Amino acid sequence: MVRLCHRCHAELPGPSSARGLGGSAASDDEHALFCPRCGAPQIQLPEYLRTELTPVGGEAQASTTGKVPPPRPQLVEWTTVLLCIAPVALVTAALSVAGLVAPAASFVNTLCILGGSGVVLGLYRSRRPLARIDGRVGLRIGVLTGLVMIAMMGIALAATGLTVRFAAHGMGPFDADMAHQFSTVQAQLTDKMQAQSQGRDAQMRVIEYMSSPEVRAGLTLFYLTLISGFILMITTAGGGFAGMLQTRRRGLPRGN
Repeated sequence: MVRLCHRCHAELPGPSSARGLGGSAASDDEHALFCPRCGAPQIQLPEYLRTELTPVGGEAQASTTGKVPPPRPQLVEWTTVLLCIAPVALVTAALSVAGLVAPAASFVNTLCILGGSGVVLGLYRSRRPLARIDGRVGLRIGVLTGLVMIAMMGIALAATGLTVRFAAHGMGPFDADMAHQFSTVQAQLTDKMQAQSQGRDAQMRVIEYMSSPEVRAGLTLFYLTLISGFILMITTAGGGFAGMLQTRRRGLPRGN
């Protein structure tokens, strides 16, 4: 068997060279301790630590069983979680629309937001009794619950607004209420600027700026973003708390 030096890749002496020198019983390990070309020491393994890469028949030894490994188990079955979130989000969206005309529905909607993550975890636990549920899983499910709730509520409110404005032409009270709120904000700004002894021109510029559609749209989006962030915080915290209360670990089967 030909062996090479690990440093200069020169051929190391073997039994044939040893017999030429008069040593008929020498082995490869005895004559290849140092490279004759560069002098590098060679690392040799004992015979019992060496593994055969090829069996006697000449065929390569199979390193696998030939079967595809099973898929890695998921910590959370997100398809089942989404199916559990869907009814909760739909009810919340319907109550958010009903709350525009009925204050009681708005109160119930608030309760649904507060307990939505716990309801979702309860539905998930009933469908997957052996699934792992802890605080970490509850936080992740709570985040997804909040995002789906916000999306469904936004779609429902947007569709309702478009229908009422362009089909029923009934957005007059809403527009009047928004105008009243902006006029109140403008009056407060005017009083502050007058207290600071600012000029009339500066006051008019600020009032015109606050009355522009861009500013009104920006303030509305900022208000909706704050509400969405608040809902997401509630659902995340509620999911983590409910997950801690419903901690379930899959137990090993016990023999009879």
